[in-house]
Amino acid sequence: MMVDFPVRFKNPWFWVGVVSVALTAIGLDPSMFTSWGALYDAVIDVLGNPFQLVTMALAILAVFIDPTSAGVQDSKVAMTYNKPKKGE
Repeated sequence: MMVDFPVRFKNPWFWVGVVSVALTAIGLDPSMFTSWGALYDAVIDVLGNPFQLVTMALAILAVFIDPTSAGVQDSKVAMTYNKPKKGE
């Protein structure tokens, strides 16, 4: 799979997507922010649940995939970028 990970990692919206997917998969509830222990327990529950773990992994994979190219690989043009392309 040829994906330009360094460029994706530089894009803040990539991180918004990954974090949002992970927090949704954990089943985050605002009351979980009352303690680190509660958050830790929620993460452990996801890691122990094969269905949640697989669906979270697939959702995070979807964040990685460039929807403008076929398959899961970046286009040859996208692979030449050194930073996320700005709108024109």
